[in-house]
Amino acid sequence: MLRRSEKWAIALASVLIISMVIIKPSPTMHRSMVQQQQPPSVAHEAIDHLQAEDIALSTNLMLHSFMASLENWTTKDQLDHKLEDEINNHPYIRSIAVLNEEGQVLESAGQTMDVSSLPTFSTTYNTLQYSHPYQENNDAYVMVKKTLDQNKTMVGEINLGFIQSYLSEHAMIADSEGTLFMSGGEASVDFNKETQLPDGQQAITVPGLNWSIYVNSKTKSQSNPIVSQEVIVKLDPSVEPTEWATTHQHTILKENDPYLVLKTPGDEDDYIQTLRRDRDVIFAEHNYSFVNKALISQAKVEPNDEFFKPYQWNLEQIDLEEGWNYANGEDTIIAIIDSGVDPEHPDLQNKLVEGYNAIDDSSNYKDDNGHGTHVAGIAAALTNNVEGIAGVSWQSKIMPIKVLDTNGEGSSFSVARGIYWAVENGADVINMSLGDYYHSDVLYDAVEHAYNQGVTLISASGNENTDEQMYPAAYPQVVTVASVNQDKNRSFFSNYGEYVDVTAPGEHIPSTYLENQYIMLSGTSMAAPHVAGLAALIHSINPSLTNEDIGNLILGNANQLGDGDYNVYYGYGEIDVNDTLSAID
Repeated sequence: MLRRSEKWAIALASVLIISMVIIKPSPTMHRSMVQQQQPPSVAHEAIDHLQAEDIALSTNLMLHSFMASLENWTTKDQLDHKLEDEINNHPYIRSIAVLNEEGQVLESAGQTMDVSSLPTFSTTYNTLQYSHPYQENNDAYVMVKKTLDQNKTMVGEINLGFIQSYLSEHAMIADSEGTLFMSGGEASVDFNKETQLPDGQQAITVPGLNWSIYVNSKTKSQSNPIVSQEVIVKLDPSVEPTEWATTHQHTILKENDPYLVLKTPGDEDDYIQTLRRDRDVIFAEHNYSFVNKALISQAKVEPNDEFFKPYQWNLEQIDLEEGWNYANGEDTIIAIIDSGVDPEHPDLQNKLVEGYNAIDDSSNYKDDNGHGTHVAGIAAALTNNVEGIAGVSWQSKIMPIKVLDTNGEGSSFSVARGIYWAVENGADVINMSLGDYYHSDVLYDAVEHAYNQGVTLISASGNENTDEQMYPAAYPQVVTVASVNQDKNRSFFSNYGEYVDVTAPGEHIPSTYLENQYIMLSGTSMAAPHVAGLAALIHSINPSLTNEDIGNLILGNANQLGDGDYNVYYGYGEIDVNDTLSAID
């Protein structure tokens, strides 16, 4: 097997051979060249179908969360207080009641429920009984009932309009540059089972509700991959930036010494050529746009989180329960370089260390997109706390680094700035579920700096079903992760190529989300944090291991998939947590 160090040596040798073309300085890349180099997107019909599956599963996840937590509280004291908590935590619940065998209300919360005229519960799915949906004041509702012990019945009235609106809105987090979970623009989500679908398209059914969900998006042309009116320069260390800018009449927009983002006075290409002729400038380049990439014999350590057994198939597939016998990730920090993290989410709030906003150079890392919160939960959500999900490295701390905005978009400068901050503030592992198809000197310098400081870097391969190299994933210092499904087959959207190192589950992955919710998402964005969590587990067992050691352990103990010991679709195979951790001396 080609070990990680050997692969890096080959890759680095290739980099050295072509360094006149790639590393210092970058070649002139005009806007027209950049536009032509963009890879084709995956057929948006396939992504729409995958998104519909995620929405259907997320619907069941929300209903399961509501009923499972209520059932748990019915065995405890202060039931009325707990019911009110559930109303506050689940905004789609209008009313709740616990009834005795005569149908009398024992406890209730929310709006008053008329239990004398409950609807017929016509459908049963997964121990829950559902009424037919009904309309009231232009909103759709459904009654859900569950039989409890001690001759009690729990009934809840759920606002289906809220669920539909919430999930429809957040389907759009995938719509950015045609490279996330949906390749199209102006997406619509149809919950009507009577909808006439295009030829060859199928709707996804939500059991119990009899919804048939169909996502339809328009083909979207690729937008500009360059941040308009901005260029990046790296100055000679002997040069004082402000004095240099004043002397040459440059306008500094952002600074991360020795890197500057300058405002372009005219054409970016001409301005870059002018800067490259300056002896004080080591390199000058476009500020590229970035987007997230969200499309043993021992006993198992089984956490009690409510979604672990019924929904987190992904953790069982990578042999995580057995692996937890060896490590839980304590005393390790995972930096999530993404859209930020929701600091109020109950499965994350006690896991966070100081964070950073690399967009505006502030401490406000709050996630207003959702992608980063989802990624963080996969890597290290609070675990064994009854509610929510289990994270891969459950005792690791999360360092939230916001480099992407509300639309899931950022720049090569903000990503690089975030990497530097993470290194300087003690990150052991960095996860980057984002990328772009253009080499950037400022990004490469940041990656190289992090690697030289001993940090393990993980990145998603991309979601366009192409062998075009994605950065930072293609840099040899980075462990690159592609996606597989529940059958251990390559996800249809997953990028491939010689830069792919390993795979991890990346379809229909449940995790934390905005507004204290949990939803399913798909993409190599979801695959990468599985590997970041594994890297943190390794580090927690033996902090003296180098990042090269950690990379070799992950690749060397993966379960081979596809042809040969290594192939461009699966790398060295799917990660195996138990085999990896048990191999550590």
